[in-house]
Amino acid sequence: MTSPLLLVTLRPMQRETTTDEETQPQAEGPAKPLFTPSPRRRRLLSLLLLAGGGAAFLSLSPHWPKERSVDFRLDGETGTVVGFDVTWSRAGGEAEAVSGSSFHFEPGRAPKIVHTSVHLPDGSYALDIRIDRADRSDSMQRTLTLGDAEQITVPLR
Repeated sequence: MTSPLLLVTLRPMQRETTTDEETQPQAEGPAKPLFTPSPRRRRLLSLLLLAGGGAAFLSLSPHWPKERSVDFRLDGETGTVVGFDVTWSRAGGEAEAVSGSSFHFEPGRAPKIVHTSVHLPDGSYALDIRIDRADRSDSMQRTLTLGDAEQITVPLR
């Protein structure tokens, strides 16, 4: 007696999906950027950005205040000088003062050179100076251009 052969066909089981799963795309690996510059192009873009920043710095740097040393040199009779006042304002612009200083001395004790410093940007400035002497006051104006020099001497007569 022969036994009948039983044939069984196996099919993979399919999972039932919902409509939400069918409409959403499935990610296949890591996301790819839309634009990937080559290393050469990336280096060029970096250099262009650096050059733009350098140009912006160079164009703005003259407008930043810098510390400058100023020497006021008292010429003539220093024995009668008891003080002087200096007012700095932009030359050719508004008469509004941007800086100022006052110096006072005992009679007969005024030094020949008075050292001070100002913190101003480059440009032209009008200096209004009033020198007080024991017997009178003198006024004068000086025009000064601040630029590359960090040491400036202003003669006062």
